[in-house]
Amino acid sequence: MKKTFKNKLKSAKRTLSNFTTKIRHRANFSADVLWLSIGENCLTDDILRRHHRKSYSHVFSSSRSNIEYVLQMEQDNYRYLLPKEHLVHCIIDSHEVIRSGWYKTCANIYSPRHMEGFEFSHHNPLDVEEDRRAFKRRIARTLEIRGKKNVVFAYHHRLNERSDLAFIREKLNTLIDLYNNDDVNCQIVFFYQQLINESEQSRLAFFPSQSGLLEFVCHSKVLWGGEDQTAFWAKSDDDLFAEMFATVDAWRRFHQRHNEADITPS
Repeated sequence: MKKTFKNKLKSAKRTLSNFTTKIRHRANFSADVLWLSIGENCLTDDILRRHHRKSYSHVFSSSRSNIEYVLQMEQDNYRYLLPKEHLVHCIIDSHEVIRSGWYKTCANIYSPRHMEGFEFSHHNPLDVEEDRRAFKRRIARTLEIRGKKNVVFAYHHRLNERSDLAFIREKLNTLIDLYNNDDVNCQIVFFYQQLINESEQSRLAFFPSQSGLLEFVCHSKVLWGGEDQTAFWAKSDDDLFAEMFATVDAWRRFHQRHNEADITPS
């Protein structure tokens, strides 16, 4: 009884919070270009927010996931994400989270917690009704924009000894193909951190692809993680992220001018 009341109270608070957020950012829904996070965790979404790029909360904004889970959901239209028979309670470091029992198959190339099933890190769609409604809205928005809006997705991969960047690039390009057509364009900002020595200068390396996959290596000194909140949210590298977004803007402007030139009558 106590837990039920607690969940209902949480649902009411979330309803008010979600409504307020929607009103505050309502102009973002009609923007010409949408900027959305597709994981692998909340860091990407927070970077977009801090740099005033985030359009709205996406299915993967506040979760632990990987590009394979993203593709599985995109390819079956998120059919199996919210049915309660596919959601399970899990205890992680004495903290309860909800995970998908359906979207859980992937290659062994990600950080451990990103391979244990799609994780609702900050929501409980199994027990909190507003969380279910919120994800239904996110899914509906996602299906509505596919192939109809210009989209820039942002995807951060945490490098580890099993990382397979070529495999991840292949999957990201598959996602681009799902969203691209003759009328709209999709790009993916694919970024990851490469730690360097204290004596070295932080820097950004950019590897663009004609497909729209825009790859960035952030060479920096402080690991994005741990207990320190500045390090956890990668705030010490905000200058690199600002440069990254400026580079994406320049790339998109160049290709827009190039495409317009191609269709201008001679």
